[in-house]
Amino acid sequence: MTEQKVEQRSAMVCTYLDRVEALYRDVQQWCTTLGLIVTQGTVELNEEGLPRYDAPCLHIARDGAHIADLVPAGASVIGAQGRVDLVGRIARQALLFQIGKGPTISKRTVVDGKTTDGGPERPMIPGINGDGWYWLEPPARRAKHVDETLFGDLLRDVSDYDLR
Repeated sequence: MTEQKVEQRSAMVCTYLDRVEALYRDVQQWCTTLGLIVTQGTVELNEEGLPRYDAPCLHIARDGAHIADLVPAGASVIGAQGRVDLVGRIARQALLFQIGKGPTISKRTVVDGKTTDGGPERPMIPGINGDGWYWLEPPARRAKHVDETLFGDLLRDVSDYDLR
């Protein structure tokens, strides 16, 4: 592997870790508002084509009762620029980092080595409006930006814990 490829992959990991840390800062603030205790740990990630690396995870609890964990899944995921899973005792929800309008569909085709322009690209997933962490709402697969309200709803969903 060339030195340039190694640097690109290391930069990809650093960018992902910066995004995870930014998400965790928000989550810690939201959890404090809900009266939850957040502690940080680490997990080792071993993604194909990337060097092994340690990434932070968060453990969320209240009154000594474990509620959920935020666990990084990786920098290299299909359809996003990183993933973190919110894992509780009854469910798991994926949070995906998207850039711009997210992944797009192009109508370009290649025939006999010639590329034809099929018009403008369009977003694959509705609801992505800028860089940030998103949750994909099933079954329509509409993206919702992760904010304090949505995070609280997802936390209840994965844990079945009454946060009131």
